[in-house]
Amino acid sequence: MGGFKPEETADPMGDTRIAILTQHAPPEQAGGVEVFNESLRRSFGHVEIFSDEHREAGDGGLRRVLGLEGPAEAVRAARALLRRHEEDPFDVILSNGLYGWPLTLARPGVPLVQVYHCTMAGFARHTLTLRSERLAQGHVMALFDRLAGIGKHVVVVSQPVLREVESFYGLKARLILHAVDTNLFRPMDQASAREKLGLPQDTRIGLFVGRPDHTKGFDILLRVAQGMPRVLFLTAGVRHPSLLENLLSLGQIPHDELPMWYAAADFFFLPSRYEGFGLSTLEALSFDLPIVVSDAAWPFPEDPSRCGVVVQGTREHDYAKAIQRVVGSRSRFTPRSFVLPRFDFAMFRETWRGYIASILDTGG
Repeated sequence: MGGFKPEETADPMGDTRIAILTQHAPPEQAGGVEVFNESLRRSFGHVEIFSDEHREAGDGGLRRVLGLEGPAEAVRAARALLRRHEEDPFDVILSNGLYGWPLTLARPGVPLVQVYHCTMAGFARHTLTLRSERLAQGHVMALFDRLAGIGKHVVVVSQPVLREVESFYGLKARLILHAVDTNLFRPMDQASAREKLGLPQDTRIGLFVGRPDHTKGFDILLRVAQGMPRVLFLTAGVRHPSLLENLLSLGQIPHDELPMWYAAADFFFLPSRYEGFGLSTLEALSFDLPIVVSDAAWPFPEDPSRCGVVVQGTREHDYAKAIQRVVGSRSRFTPRSFVLPRFDFAMFRETWRGYIASILDTGG
């Protein structure tokens, strides 16, 4: 007699074709949005990503000054997506940020989902000081950013972005939190990681992941590092020069190689002035690495006390005190236990699959 064979259950989303319209980011500038796109690809399988990889000659200049460069790139990327959609129609089209604005006008005849990882209005308000920049990004680009969400299913990745989308743009949105691969970003032996990376065993090490610019609080990092010469600060992202002996620029680290650097650190440091979500913070927490971050880099409503220290303001003295507190009592913090029930990739996958299924069931 043959053994019992359970009936195979078909994947209800197995044949769903999804397109994502997004900003192009070269490998050395890939960040949270690119990780998000890849997470959706893993969640659904049949996903095509469209971006403006080849900028036309003459772009930039006046367009950039006026805040029109990004919207123009969005048009070119949207044209490629719509041509593909005519050849072989997609079931759902998602767009990230202001790149969704051409679809608001094109109306390609399938459900449209607009995802906000931040808002241009919020970014300008919190980080820009020059009047010309605030005009270009806080008004012109914010106009296209808002247009991208009109008449669509709107999703945001954090509570702060939800508040901005509702207050600045007058849009209603669904909150679906970002996720982290907790199998990839999981605790490892620190001594072994430092040995493999050639880092000293007897030195306190802090890790910064992000662009070395004003938005990410890089100027604050420089002042803190200068005042704490016995702490080694590592920066992963765009390579930058440094005159400080205790500041080491690692350049761009491939995403799947970051775990080794998290493992080698004693704390994660991000004094950012504005974050939509802050995926690197989540990765550090998943690694059970305590954090010293700004209020902007803590996008969660929960109390941060078991994860590290959240600092208000930009004073280097406050950050230095927070670092001393964290490295002096690291065993008191349990950040991974904060992440597992909230931000595991399996939860992200099931939430997004259920959300897209509900949109298709109701006909968009």
